[in-house]
Amino acid sequence: MRFRARTILLLLPLMGPSAVLAQAQPAVEAPPVPDNDRAVSNLPALVDSHGLLRLKQATGLDRSLAGTKNPNTIMMGVGNRISFCPALSCIYGPPSGAVRPEFFDHQRASLLVSGASQDDGATQEQTLAVTTTIGTGYATPYKPRTAYRAGDNVNIGNAVYRAVQAGTSGAATTLPATRPDHLPFTVKDGSVVWEWINDSAINAKLGAYFETNVVDGAGAAWGAAFNYHINTKPRSGQFFPGVEFDYANDSGHDCAVGVTDCTAIRVGLAGNAQVTHGIQITGDGVGTTGYSSIWALRINGDRVASQSAIEVDAASPIGLGFGSSGIGGQSHSVATIQDVTAGPTSLQTAGAKTIADLVLGASGPRAIQITGARSSSAIEDTTTSPAALNIGGKKSLAAIRDGSTTPTGILLQGAYATAQISGPGWSVAPDGGLTAASVTEPVSAPPASSRAPCRVGQRAWDKDYEYRCVAANRWKRAALSDW
Repeated sequence: MRFRARTILLLLPLMGPSAVLAQAQPAVEAPPVPDNDRAVSNLPALVDSHGLLRLKQATGLDRSLAGTKNPNTIMMGVGNRISFCPALSCIYGPPSGAVRPEFFDHQRASLLVSGASQDDGATQEQTLAVTTTIGTGYATPYKPRTAYRAGDNVNIGNAVYRAVQAGTSGAATTLPATRPDHLPFTVKDGSVVWEWINDSAINAKLGAYFETNVVDGAGAAWGAAFNYHINTKPRSGQFFPGVEFDYANDSGHDCAVGVTDCTAIRVGLAGNAQVTHGIQITGDGVGTTGYSSIWALRINGDRVASQSAIEVDAASPIGLGFGSSGIGGQSHSVATIQDVTAGPTSLQTAGAKTIADLVLGASGPRAIQITGARSSSAIEDTTTSPAALNIGGKKSLAAIRDGSTTPTGILLQGAYATAQISGPGWSVAPDGGLTAASVTEPVSAPPASSRAPCRVGQRAWDKDYEYRCVAANRWKRAALSDW
């Protein structure tokens, strides 16, 4: 066992009552210590025969930092024996604002790492830093009739095997794809001898691992909490992310869908009962604008996604819902969906639907608002569903309203087998012929003379005559009579 002098500075204070390693103290360089076992001869209770640091359960509670917000300290007390006070959830007393020490002891931990920045812009400071390089654990998919060397690892089902004898695998595998009932477990496969070593599901290395098990008797419980509080005026050029996940693929090879799961952030939902949210973003509003954020969720970058910025691959009743949870559900002041881009298509639907591609049920001023220039269409539907657009509910004005200045308000150019437009008692045939149970034409001002301006086909009538424009600026009329 060999420890450097700097290591001794960290370990020795652990034997004190409060196990304070460094509390608001400047770094002190220790004098040189001989590099031999005598350097740790006074740590038998902390270092075992394998050179591992072990801490036993503490016998008392350390409250020396209770009520002190985010001190400069590193403290260890096994069994959650360190009382501390995080700035964003520190209780000092009753709601009246009085400070009473009996309230201080309400947060405890086994390991407390707390610190304030010390250096100016010359360094990047991190209160807790964990860095990991992963270069082991690779296992290839098992293949029959393949030569393997001793030490090669393979995956088959949920099992990982290591070749303990080199050789060539057989024509048909004899390796079980599940965990064995006993260990050690070896299998002869052709001329290779394999030994089971792990489950495929956990044959992975992690930079950091957190696990919390909530059992009967628990109250509210977090797996992890990251509290971030900005108490300085944001200035140009600064950035203040609460948590940042940087994920880079520098291998030179793209991750393919269905082949390699390269995911920056993955939320896995499991268990034998339903949870409420996979991801939840909440906000209570603020006194300036009334809103907690400009965007609750933002995906930005012109090349952030090659297929879609948001992909929903789920068999839920609603793919993307607005107000369907019944929680909150205030109406949107501008639009439920707004598109101001210049993409070729604003809304595109594909695939067979049993009811409709678009169902609108929101109570905001606009359910969908589309602006911006499109080279093809604002909404495109190429599905084989029974209806492309299904509109229900009570409307105060119209189910479809076109207030544009386009040459044509509604343009039908499809191949219609039955009718272009169909309604109760009327229809427009594919050739444009109109069939209706009755036609009501409002009274219109008759032309002043047979030479009055008109366009071919224009009609007019009064109580005595029917008028028809038969050529440009050329009217004819027919008398109406009783019978």
